[in-house]
Amino acid sequence: MRSIRVSHIVLSTKELADVLYEHLRSYDDKQLLMKTFVKLAKKYSACGSRNSGGDLGFLEQHTAAPELLKSALQAPINEVSGPVHTRYGYHIYIITEEEILGDTGIDGIHKGSLR
Repeated sequence: MRSIRVSHIVLSTKELADVLYEHLRSYDDKQLLMKTFVKLAKKYSACGSRNSGGDLGFLEQHTAAPELLKSALQAPINEVSGPVHTRYGYHIYIITEEEILGDTGIDGIHKGSLR
């Protein structure tokens, strides 16, 4: 299991989402991709997260857009993915950070550390 930090752009039409997705996929340089993604999020996203370049932070399991979470959990880090349709629109997203979650047991101690 992993915890993921996601940045996204929410668009009202699939056509616009497809155009932006194809444009973003054309970038080989990851830094340039992220700079462009942030600019596009600020300009086009229909979500309030546009003010922070589309950054949603780490997604919670009970997020308002479960379709996005389900898709994002399968996506590789630092690559543009989508579009995913939710009740909010069409999301293009990037996993910007991940943490692997381990089973710490009921007391918060990793089970393997007790040996």
